[in-house]
Amino acid sequence: MAGRAGGTGGVMNDPMKDDDAELRDLLRILTPSAREQLRDVLMRPQADRDVLAARLLRYRDVSGTAWADLVGQLSRDPELRRRCVRLLGELRAWW
Repeated sequence: MAGRAGGTGGVMNDPMKDDDAELRDLLRILTPSAREQLRDVLMRPQADRDVLAARLLRYRDVSGTAWADLVGQLSRDPELRRRCVRLLGELRAWW
């Protein structure tokens, strides 16, 4: 798996699925703090996620819009949201 070779602890079996590789790589870009905050938001009720997306849109920059779009997409797709929350938990345990 790219990016893990040479890490401490030697070679280990990656418990994360290959079909989640693209999403996992996207989540790895985030800082640990940002991943934890995203996981917290995704575990909240729909209304809370909608409020957060609206707040992010107020930034009116590429990052704010991208975050709002991501939260919106994850809110519309419950399976994708569950996968994302699971991967965020696995990344937290992995690192």
